[in-house]
Amino acid sequence: MKIAIIGCGWVGKKLAEYLTGKGHHVIATTTSPDKIQELKTVAAEAHLLDFTKDSGSQFLNDTDAAIFSMPISHSSWFKGFEEMQNSFPKTILFSSTGIYPQENRIFTEKDTTNLRPDIAAAEKTVTEKYPQTNILRFGGLMGGERSLQNFFRNKEISNPEKRVNYIHYEDIVAIVELLIDSDKASGIYNVVAPEHPAMGEVLNKKEAYAVDSYDSGQRIISSELLIKEFNYTFLHPDPKFFLCVSPENKG
Repeated sequence: MKIAIIGCGWVGKKLAEYLTGKGHHVIATTTSPDKIQELKTVAAEAHLLDFTKDSGSQFLNDTDAAIFSMPISHSSWFKGFEEMQNSFPKTILFSSTGIYPQENRIFTEKDTTNLRPDIAAAEKTVTEKYPQTNILRFGGLMGGERSLQNFFRNKEISNPEKRVNYIHYEDIVAIVELLIDSDKASGIYNVVAPEHPAMGEVLNKKEAYAVDSYDSGQRIISSELLIKEFNYTFLHPDPKFFLCVSPENKG
């Protein structure tokens, strides 16, 4: 398949490398000329595409699937994106669980009130232009060099009892592959590891925070819809053990 990753950042590069290894023709775009050579190491094509400028997108013609990975909370890309003339049989948008309110309860895709306005506007911008879009709302991105241990290497954690809503990039890669191969369209899915340990537990502190993973006193993002609809088994279900393995389609 010919697959475009539009806005190829940290996750996009991981995805491009994986899909290229699977034999797909991957087109990666970036707004930074400095990243072109780097993206050429993981994709068949790398192009500049900046929706704030008139940079053109003819190279996206005849693409089988487009994955939109623009900065979800920034509105600078809206106008240029709306002017795109390309059509895509299949589209996926990378969004964020940051769209849900900062309230201590369990959130599912059925929650549609008090959503964060900038992220909600971005989702609307994409789905109005491409109604067939599947939206993936990611939790905190982890895996490889991205870990709490690195983030807190030289500072103390102020809230070790806080429950986490994280996702390993290898699960993102596997779930995107599932969606590319699926006939399902225009869905919204939370993409978060099903276990929600306390930050102190993830950091391997000796203090115990032994409460239910779905403690009602915490802000928890549920991925049950994704698990149910795709019969998906997470490669990395528990952020305490986010070790790297080769991603596989577990659906």
